[in-house]
Amino acid sequence: MSTDFSSIDRLIEFGMGMSLAQQMVNTMNYTMNNMQVAGVNAGTTGQSGCASAPLTNTQWYTVVDNRQAGPLNTAEMTKLIANGSITDNTLVWHPGMSGWQMACNVPEINKIILLSPKPEVK
Repeated sequence: MSTDFSSIDRLIEFGMGMSLAQQMVNTMNYTMNNMQVAGVNAGTTGQSGCASAPLTNTQWYTVVDNRQAGPLNTAEMTKLIANGSITDNTLVWHPGMSGWQMACNVPEINKIILLSPKPEVK
């Protein structure tokens, strides 16, 4: 058997190796693009994520200054997060949730908290 790359055996091995590598890449891309992780991928791959309702239509309730506030839409929640009224330890709830949760445990709200600029401390 020749070790020369131009031999037919080496060319067949090379072609088979390339074919297998391409199949692995396609399988990995398909798997990664169709994976659903709570609070991730929403809007980036055409998926809605694992949220029970579209984020823009959700009616949120929260506790601000020891009083219940709501119903609030996502834009209003984002403003409260930006001004520091809602933090990761603030209780939040929306219809469909089993009970009140800390904001850091609700993927939709935690994402906004993590992406929002932190308010200045005076």
